Amino acid sequence: MRHVFLISLFSIIFFIFKIKMNTNDNPYEVKEIRFWSIRTIPKFIFRGIPRLIMILILYIIVFFLTIFFNENNQSLINKTLKWSSRIKLYFFGYHQIDISSIDLERIQKSNSQIIFAKHSSYIDLLLMAHLFPDAKFIASEYISKIPIIRIFGKSKCIYLKNEFGGNLTDEIQAELDKGTKIVFFGEGVCSNPKFLLKLRNGAFVPKMNILPVHIDYGDNYWVMGEQDMVLHAFTQMSNSRNHVKVRVIPDYQVTEEDRQGDIEIFKENFRKYYANGLGINLSEKSYKDHPYFKLKI
Repeated sequence: MRHVFLISLFSIIFFIFKIKMNTNDNPYEVKEIRFWSIRTIPKFIFRGIPRLIMILILYIIVFFLTIFFNENNQSLINKTLKWSSRIKLYFFGYHQIDISSIDLERIQKSNSQIIFAKHSSYIDLLLMAHLFPDAKFIASEYISKIPIIRIFGKSKCIYLKNEFGGNLTDEIQAELDKGTKIVFFGEGVCSNPKFLLKLRNGAFVPKMNILPVHIDYGDNYWVMGEQDMVLHAFTQMSNSRNHVKVRVIPDYQVTEEDRQGDIEIFKENFRKYYANGLGINLSEKSYKDHPYFKLKI
């Protein structure tokens, strides 16, 4: 009788705990970055400013290199993007990228043209450019106006017409038809790496196999609307070392249910595969619940 009571009690506690975990769905909460303090300012002066200068020098070097770029010389553009992204990561304090040999092998052996990445920081762009220098990115149109970046963007980006609009365009499909790899940040906004938001349609409209990539900065991620991007970048530069872990699970193979069913079925099947394979929580929120997006409407 005593054992039955203990088992029942344990079951009730577990059930309550599970409900609490499920209701704690806040992928847009992040620790506040207090940059202007006695502790952080000296770190920025002695460590952050020199790194910032080195990044600016790197941009100048790359700018002059782009004068000799030919859009047809894609191999040179890819190599430049790969090494320059790695150097910038180093200057942001990411001396090492924590990724296993098994995960690197999965990237190398994957035949998927669509690469899905969980979006937790703009540092994601540097990491993905380093890991997938031959891929193109779906990017917001405003990036096309940033000097130097827009030079690479001519051959490496497919731009949405506005920051939150647009699904799969004819241009994206044309690139896929040519065999191009495309990186999608399918959530649309930055959020806590421990959650996966409801997904936008872009990566799923073609109904092709997908390579899932997860980038985790621990507690050192960025959420628009909760943190200032510039102060976040300065904090990254000021730290002696920042940590990032990249995990890759085997390609998601499109099922017959995905092909025949509604696009929402495909998205939810992939979400469950991604969350279960990487051990993160499924959020019921989408980019429309993001504080930054709410400011736009």
